[in-house]
Amino acid sequence: MSPDPKHPITPTPRERDLMMLIARGMQNKNIAYELKISENTVRAHIGNIMRKYRLQNRTQIAIIFALQAAPPSLRRNLANGGRNSATAAPAKAVARNTLVPTAPD
Repeated sequence: MSPDPKHPITPTPRERDLMMLIARGMQNKNIAYELKISENTVRAHIGNIMRKYRLQNRTQIAIIFALQAAPPSLRRNLANGGRNSATAAPAKAVARNTLVPTAPD
């Protein structure tokens, strides 16, 4: 069952904070310290994010965060396949699951 494009996936504010710290390359213990939560809570949030976006690893979390932070024109370009055909399919899959829907040209 794929997410409904009319209802984009939205992370909670805490999940968004966590995604940002993962995108910065921080380890769980450093994320826990930064957010003043336990490492177990960090792992729980990571698991929730992975399930919500149907991801398999932390790198994908960082990519989702980067796409959410990207300007709409870049998200549109990635969703339409971009210029590099080798990355078109993964970019489309990730772009479909981003927080902000792409606007038509």
